[in-house]
Amino acid sequence: MSSIRGKITVGYLALAFGVGGFVLFASADLRFLETRVREGVAISAFQETAQEMRRHEKNYFLYRGADELEEARVLAGRLAQQLADETQALASVARNDEMPALGRAIQRYRRLIEQPIEFAGMNGNAGAEAEIRAAGHTISEFSDDLALRERASLIATLRQSRHALFWSVGLVVLLALAGGQLLYRAVGRPLRRLEEQLEPLAEGRFQAFSMVSKDREIISFTAALNRMLGELEMRRRQVLQSEKLASLGTLASGVAHELNNPLGNISGAAQIALEEIGTLPEAMRAELQGWLRQIDDETERARRIVDILLDYSRRPSQTNPPTPLREVIEKSLLLLRPKLPAEDTVSFNVAPDLRLCMDPQRMQQIFINLIQNALAAGGAGVHIRIEASAALRDWPPPAVTRALASGTAQVLGVPLETAQALLIHVCDDGPGIAAERIGQVFDPFYTTREPGEGTGLGLYIVAEIVQEQNGAVAVTSTPGSGTCFHLWLPCGATK
Repeated sequence: MSSIRGKITVGYLALAFGVGGFVLFASADLRFLETRVREGVAISAFQETAQEMRRHEKNYFLYRGADELEEARVLAGRLAQQLADETQALASVARNDEMPALGRAIQRYRRLIEQPIEFAGMNGNAGAEAEIRAAGHTISEFSDDLALRERASLIATLRQSRHALFWSVGLVVLLALAGGQLLYRAVGRPLRRLEEQLEPLAEGRFQAFSMVSKDREIISFTAALNRMLGELEMRRRQVLQSEKLASLGTLASGVAHELNNPLGNISGAAQIALEEIGTLPEAMRAELQGWLRQIDDETERARRIVDILLDYSRRPSQTNPPTPLREVIEKSLLLLRPKLPAEDTVSFNVAPDLRLCMDPQRMQQIFINLIQNALAAGGAGVHIRIEASAALRDWPPPAVTRALASGTAQVLGVPLETAQALLIHVCDDGPGIAAERIGQVFDPFYTTREPGEGTGLGLYIVAEIVQEQNGAVAVTSTPGSGTCFHLWLPCGATK
């Protein structure tokens, strides 16, 4: 089975071999250049010796100095020795027939220059002098031609070496890029696909990971992730089941408690009516009618409790057109008008162009529950203010943040990241909520009213509706100074 470690090792080895090959090539090229430079030095030395020999030769024929002639003879011998020692260096730039001709020219020159002084001395033998000059001129031409060719050859060799070095570096870079691309395909791409499969996990969608590679490490990692997802799913179902059972127990307990008194009253009144209906005289029929009215009232009360539970169980449509917030508030106040102590009990400051994309009935349920809660807590003299404004992730508001620091606030929900949202404040000047009780206001069936006057589900349903819309709700209160509910709802927009 292949593995990422093996592929990385192969990649490093390939890169090491590529770099090693480049180093060997560069070393061989430098060694070749070193040889050419050494040959150039030898040819330059040969040329300098020939030029020095010719200089002493010319001085001799000009001034007839014996020391000049002797120096020319010594340099001619040195030139012959250099030709013998550096034959390979000279032959590298000489043509096929030049080396023998050069050797013959040097031998002839030495033979002529080593003749007795009288042969080319003070008697001025013009024929011997011309022969020496001609032989020296031939040697000079050979040495100059060799030096020029050697320099031209060295320049061409340097140019070729530069090009070869450039192409070899480019080849190494291409090999490195190709190796990196292959390594990315073998390692990076499977990891990227695993990262893409992790995104649904962050959103709470537990989906099994598919095998994205045949490498041992990726297979082991994927299998471990799938085992983890299996454990998480099992734990999630256990927690969900426990929460369902707990919620069902709380709901059943609350419903049983709330329905117990009205149903008991209904039962008692019905038993009395059954017992007395046949024995009561005509004059007692009015009292029987009162009992029957009590049965009707208590039955209506039980019906309202059940309606609240049914409203909670309903879920709104997922797609709703934008609805003007001001219109929703006005309709809510119209429904609540019989219960409002005065026309100015509720005031609102909401721009006409503010809209929400949610079910209007659910929106009305939020405002009706909040206003009824404020009326029940504050009595006839309470005043309620409703304000709304567009917001961009403005959560929690500064007032909520300060209240949280002092322990006089509660926050539910984490608002969804959105570019359009509304921040709504529903505040009253009632008696407020004690700090030790503010953490319970959103609990189901929690109420501070007298038994039989409230269900304790109003604020709980408000919080549930807000969180269904991926919004958030908070409450701040100071005893004696009133209470304020803050709603953050996404999908708010201006027309």
